[in-house]
Amino acid sequence: MLCLISFAFNSFAQNVKGKVTAKDNSPIIGASIVLQGKFIGTTTNVKGEFALNLNFDGSPLVLEISYLGYETQKLTLKAPTSSLNVVLAEKVFSFNEIIVSASRVEERILEAPVTVTKITSQQLLNSGGTDLYANLSKYQGIDINSSSMLLTSVSTRGFNSPKSERIIQLADYVDIQVPSLNLNAGNMLGVAELDISNVEIIHGPASALYGANAFNGVILTNSKDPFYTEGLSLKLKGGNRSLFDGQVRYAKKINDKLAFKINGSYFTADDWMADNFAPKRITSGKNYQPGSGFGYDALNKYGEITTTQAGVSIVPNEVIYTPGWSEAGLIGDDNKTTSFRINPSISYLITDKLKATLDYKRAGGTTTYQSTSRYRLKNLYVDQFKAELKSDNWFIRGFRTEDNGSDSYDLSFLGARMATTNPTTVGQPALPGGATSYTALFFGTYGAALQGGQTPVQAYATAEATWPKEGSTAFNALKKYNAELNQPAGSRLPVNSIMSDVSGQYNFKFKPVDLIVGGAYRSFGLASQGAVFEDVAGGDRIQNYEYGFYSQAAKTLFKDALKIQVAARLDNFKNFDSKVSPRASAVYTFGNQRENNFRASYGTAFRSPTQIDQFIKLDIGSALLLGNVRNGFQGYNTTLLTQGNPAVNIGAVAGGSTAFNYNANKLDLEQVNTFEVGYKTILMDKLFFDVAYYNSKYNNFIGAQPFVGNTDGTRPNAGQLAVAVGAAPGPDTQLRNRLSDPASPTRIIQVWYNNEQEVTTQGVSLGLNYNYKRELNFSGNYSYNKIGDVPTGFLAFYNTPENKFNLGIDGELKKKISYNVNYRWQERFTYEFPFDIGPIDNIGTLDASLSYKFVKQKSTIQIGGTNLTNSYNTQIWGGPQLGRMIFAGILVDLK
Repeated sequence: MLCLISFAFNSFAQNVKGKVTAKDNSPIIGASIVLQGKFIGTTTNVKGEFALNLNFDGSPLVLEISYLGYETQKLTLKAPTSSLNVVLAEKVFSFNEIIVSASRVEERILEAPVTVTKITSQQLLNSGGTDLYANLSKYQGIDINSSSMLLTSVSTRGFNSPKSERIIQLADYVDIQVPSLNLNAGNMLGVAELDISNVEIIHGPASALYGANAFNGVILTNSKDPFYTEGLSLKLKGGNRSLFDGQVRYAKKINDKLAFKINGSYFTADDWMADNFAPKRITSGKNYQPGSGFGYDALNKYGEITTTQAGVSIVPNEVIYTPGWSEAGLIGDDNKTTSFRINPSISYLITDKLKATLDYKRAGGTTTYQSTSRYRLKNLYVDQFKAELKSDNWFIRGFRTEDNGSDSYDLSFLGARMATTNPTTVGQPALPGGATSYTALFFGTYGAALQGGQTPVQAYATAEATWPKEGSTAFNALKKYNAELNQPAGSRLPVNSIMSDVSGQYNFKFKPVDLIVGGAYRSFGLASQGAVFEDVAGGDRIQNYEYGFYSQAAKTLFKDALKIQVAARLDNFKNFDSKVSPRASAVYTFGNQRENNFRASYGTAFRSPTQIDQFIKLDIGSALLLGNVRNGFQGYNTTLLTQGNPAVNIGAVAGGSTAFNYNANKLDLEQVNTFEVGYKTILMDKLFFDVAYYNSKYNNFIGAQPFVGNTDGTRPNAGQLAVAVGAAPGPDTQLRNRLSDPASPTRIIQVWYNNEQEVTTQGVSLGLNYNYKRELNFSGNYSYNKIGDVPTGFLAFYNTPENKFNLGIDGELKKKISYNVNYRWQERFTYEFPFDIGPIDNIGTLDASLSYKFVKQKSTIQIGGTNLTNSYNTQIWGGPQLGRMIFAGILVDLK
């Protein structure tokens, strides 16, 4: 049947052939030729030539011919032709560059109602670098945070984090998060760079069109269409730190109806290791400085068990820490970061205006991620299936993502379990004195040394000699055993969750207004074998869902000078009340080429708590972490144990005192309201200028806090407290140990809750690009982001430098040599996260790349580097220091 359809179509087709050149008659290679309003197109070959099969049914056809750095042309054809000559005029800044993300319909980027950045595939290729998302830091208003070499998170307008939970990342409108962790793992699961057509970034809230979690923006990566971009492309790159990056793309239009493409990629390098051994600021008890003689809880060491956790008391009113192990030691020889993807896709034109696409992707790798701990995501992968029907004015899309944690593990759990596992369990000799773990041996040796007359510093050195050295036989045996054993007994994360999504949209073009309506339904099936979620091994998945409907109306007035848009979305959730996200905007445009554009908008957005926030059940010993989507929790502040005499405090509670009462209401959605104004223009065909100001108010921040409570959510009564802590309460050390008993219904519990503190932020972003000539372009941008006053001790997790700028130059020499140089600077700020709190120093980095194109050989070689001055910098507190990367590569493009 497919053959019959194809034959019928081709029997009416006519050939259109032509050539695209610049004014100097040189061919333009890779220019895009698209039939307006239909899914038909191609690109020019090495000679600038192209050929299309078009169906002339009596009505004129319009071809759009475009290429980066040239003015787009539209040609009307009434009949077939084999000698179409198109000459494109050079123009670095196009007045007619189109985006879709801002309003979910095509519009000129100059007339977008919100701040949007668009980056082309050629700009990305010229940038070089080792990671797509890391390259985004040079653009206006975009912040990045790197947990490791490949796991880079992106944010706009503050509240940066390693998880990017306040920004949605889409690949061809498919969410690329890891369902179990709600983690945006950089571009590991996104589009391979060879297949990227462009990237569009919305700054600020976009829930009105994209739903909950489009809180601070949207990143939309669009891939290349096999109907438009055919051929074989191969990219190979190598560099220091044993870097290798190989990518391949092959696309073929089998006939006028059927096309396919397949992408494959593999990346490997020696990962950056976090090695900051400063004392942590966030600990469950007292912490010390190095050399104190009591040990301390170091930022990037894991397995520092305390006497409190072990239930022993050696020095009155002091807490002793075991030495722990470093991140590099625990990861050991497994320090490679890798990523891979295989991504076949097939598309079929049912009509010229209706395309069906089936897409499959398996992607994954190994990297390190930071949240409440540092996690080694080892051999993590996802399978993703997508089916789509897309017309020129409607679409229906469905996708399904399933993740698998494979061999991933929690570094904190790994260190703790190694420290408390009996060596005989892993085939090692029994420890002296009947000690059942290296923690017991350490504290026993320390206590004996003190009793023998040693000072704390001497006693610590004596005890440390009993601790397994990194790389030793005992160390390796304990590490292997606990890395393969599921949490909470071990450290492995056996997550395997599913996210399914169906969405649709229709564009109505009525005479009074343009109207779009759409909707989406998303479900989660969570599974962790009881290691992370409140599911059980072998049991059913935890089910969750959300769905929403949206609409947007647009009206132009005063001869299209003023465009007004009003949008709203209603979202419904299984665990939360329904929410409405409205947005209103106005754009005023004037000038001979509509080059001056003022914009203003007001919008509301919501962030849904992650699946872990909702359904976690994880016993970390010192506390029981629980989800909070049922009836909330009641209990007592931990000051019950730490303030004054605990026995007196518990007695006061028994007598009816409410001084220590704590309440955590059921979780709700975070909310932001943002007002934005901006101006965008192109002056003298050479200067692109964009400036924006925003003011945002945030409510219902999601945070976490420990307290003393019952696991069923009720407040312990005097009798339950008495049973939990014992008849004669001792010091805080003993109380915490008793409240860590897994069998006790009264525990130290930590849940996620909404903080009532309102937070205000405001900022300005400014972008300038000046095209002196093709050989020399200047670019620069500046961002100012400021958080309002917050109460002392309140953690807003703003994590954003107040001032930041980029300065760059780039150009093309004789259409063969391309270069790019960029300097990025950001101001010192304090990084706040549940893992810890600390300073991020001023960062200044210099990146550069140089490319040479061999036209006849259809290949390009490129050399370059990032952080060329090797100024080691940390982007997240507790993360690794990032140094210089040097690379060289070749791109072969056979059309």
